[in-house]
This record gives sequence, C-alpha cells and structure tokens, in this order.
Amino acid sequence: MTIEEIARLAGVSTGTVDRVLHNRGRVSPVTRERVLAIIKEQNFKPNAFARNLKLNKEFRIGVLLPLLHSEYGYWNLIYQGIINAAKELSDLSVKIDVYEFDRQKGGSCFEAGRRMLKNPVDALILAPVCPDDAKLVLAAHPDIDCIFIDTSMPQPHRASSVTQNPYKAGYLAGRMMNLLSPNPGTYAVALTHRAAYNASERARGFKEFCARQEGMRTKTVELNFEGNWEKILEDLYVTTTDIQGVFVVNDSVHRVASHINLIGHRPKTTIIGFDLIVQNRKEMENGIIDCLISQRPEFQGYSAVYQLYRKGILNQQLEKETEIPIDIILPENLSSTESMDYIPRIRS
Repeated sequence: MTIEEIARLAGVSTGTVDRVLHNRGRVSPVTRERVLAIIKEQNFKPNAFARNLKLNKEFRIGVLLPLLHSEYGYWNLIYQGIINAAKELSDLSVKIDVYEFDRQKGGSCFEAGRRMLKNPVDALILAPVCPDDAKLVLAAHPDIDCIFIDTSMPQPHRASSVTQNPYKAGYLAGRMMNLLSPNPGTYAVALTHRAAYNASERARGFKEFCARQEGMRTKTVELNFEGNWEKILEDLYVTTTDIQGVFVVNDSVHRVASHINLIGHRPKTTIIGFDLIVQNRKEMENGIIDCLISQRPEFQGYSAVYQLYRKGILNQQLEKETEIPIDIILPENLSSTESMDYIPRIRS
C-alpha cells in the first residue's frame, strides 16, 4: 500500500494524505477522518526509509561496548558482527558510532554514554556489563530504542535484548559436567565478574543442576585477575581435596585451565567454560579444556543492528527478546567450527 493508493481510495490528492500523516496544513475534519480510517483499515505504515532518502537523513546507531582489545578479543567479535551488518546497510542511510568503555573502571560506561550525547543517535546497542551505569545510560536516552547484547539485566527495564539465556546455559554446563565427569565430589564455580548479570545467572543454573544430582556438590570461588587469583586457585585444591571439575562462567577459562594444568591437577579435573575465542580454542586443542559453550558473539552484534534498522527505518515491531542458541563445543567438533557461519543473512 502506497500514499498514492491511499489517496485514490480516499478520493483526495497525495498532498492531502501527506498533510494528514504529518498533521500539518489545512485539512477538513471530515476528510481527515476518512483518510485516517483508510490508513487504519489498510494497516498502512509510512515508508520511513523513503522519507530519510528524501531528507538526506542518516539513521545513526550508537554502540557502547567494553574496550574492543580487552577480554581476549571477545568484544571485537561482537564488533565485527556490528560492522558486517553496517556495511550491508550502508547504502540505506544506516551509520554506526562506536563508544568504548573500561568495565574495570566505575562510571566509565556512563561517561561513554555522556560522550554519545554530544552526537545524538537514533538508536542504541549496549552491553550492560556494568548494570548501574547501564541504568543511567538508559535514563539519559529515554526516547530511543535500545538493544542489550551479551547480557541482559534484571527487570524492569525497557530495553530489548539479543542474548543467550544465561541460566539455561549454566544449567546445560552442569549437565555437560555430569556427562564428562560422572564421579561424586566437589565442582567449583569460578566467578571473575560478579557484577555481570549473565555470570551470576550461569552460576545459578550450574549449581541448580548439580543440586539435583546425587554426589555433585558445588563450591564458589571468586578469582580477581588483578589480584592473587593463582594462590586462591591453588588453595582451593588444598582445602577441598575432592575437586572433580571447574566451571568458569566466562571466556577467561583458558587462564584458569592453564594454571590448573601448571599445578598438576588437570588430569583429574574436568574444565568447562565459555566462548570460542582464539585462546580457548588453543587450550582445547592442547587438551586442557574439555568443553566450551559458544554464544555466537558475531551474530549478536549483527542481529542487533538489523533489528534496529527494521524498527527505525521500516517501522517494524522490535522483538523484546531474541534468544541466542547454546552451542556446545567439544574437541570432537572443534575443527568443524572453523567454517561455521554464525551470521546468516537477514532479509530486510
């Protein structure tokens, strides 16, 4: 349905339909009601993209991510997905503004959001790994659509999300641990970013699975990589002599696994973690990591851009939640992940 067809059905000019749509100029109440009734009956939605081209207006998406070089390259994978989508949409007036922040520094995310205010954007992609800052950023941009990636936050919040369900992922990690190490004993849960919602939910899912199994006890250990985390890990094996497995709730599993191997406990410890980054792939190839769970970071970024494009340009409904599949990576299927296309083309 086009403006011309609406005009023909209403028996008016296209200029009259345009004035009704934009609530400007003089239109008689009777004519206005007739045009609006046809618009409603035909479920007509103006082509925002056509208006943008006519006005030479760009649709700018602001992106707030942790430092791209940090955390072993994980965030750069999300960034690549965002850039791939932006390249495909570059001819359709979609532009990307990326603002990085240091998640180790309190307030850094909010300051990045303040910098973004100087160059207003039409929509926002945000990794809310610093929940308090993320709430302030949302409050500072109340009138634009926002999509969370990597992790969500506890409700209530107004943002949509393109994320894996962290509780389900943690629960599945518990099931994989039980399959790979069916022996009774203690299974450690290693936390490195307690503030992150997805980390705590993964830990909760893992522990709840273990609690339902006979002989699977859990023990939580916090590892601060800025401190003496190696000593904490070594002490764990001294104070808890029946450690059977270690579940690391994020992509730092390669560091934990490497140290466990260094201190001689790898042969009797099953190790599971997250994300198919280069370092984790290498340690799995070396026989140090038993299982990885991938959350398709490239696709998260790619999908978020396309969803905001469809909402902002095509006036389509924004999905409240897009749940990323849980991919299980084992040594047996590691080589096949080289050719995995995690970014299927999304039709606009």
